[in-house]
Amino acid sequence: MLIDRGLPLVGYRFAVVIMTTGIPNPVDIEFKEVSGLKMSRSIVKNAGMTSLDNQLPTQNLLLKRGVFSSISPLTLANTVESFFWDTRLLRKDILICVLDENNLPQNSWLVSNAYLESWEWDGLNASSNELLIESMSFKYSGIKYVPI
Repeated sequence: MLIDRGLPLVGYRFAVVIMTTGIPNPVDIEFKEVSGLKMSRSIVKNAGMTSLDNQLPTQNLLLKRGVFSSISPLTLANTVESFFWDTRLLRKDILICVLDENNLPQNSWLVSNAYLESWEWDGLNASSNELLIESMSFKYSGIKYVPI
């Protein structure tokens, strides 16, 4: 008996929903690139016994997108967070969904307890005609794969 696995999903149609204090941001969902989706765990061997380490390893999630001329909710949130950069960590949950040709979610990952580690912009070059790209690097310790 054959099982219908459907069609392979494409990696260029996706949406990213960043939730701050449980509130999703429905505006800033389009990104150029997402990398760093990784599930890992630490294994400890002690006296012949194998067990899981109590401390979850942290991972890096990198989001890239074009810089727009108007201020978006995410840009505003990052700007406010930068005022408290040395004193506070604002944790976020990030939902990344792969979409089908009708823009319906097919697979997703929920990244939890992520905090903005760095916010970076590409170099400026007067002899280039490329878009200005901003990169947001998040540290996270929890990820769940959510097939839909």
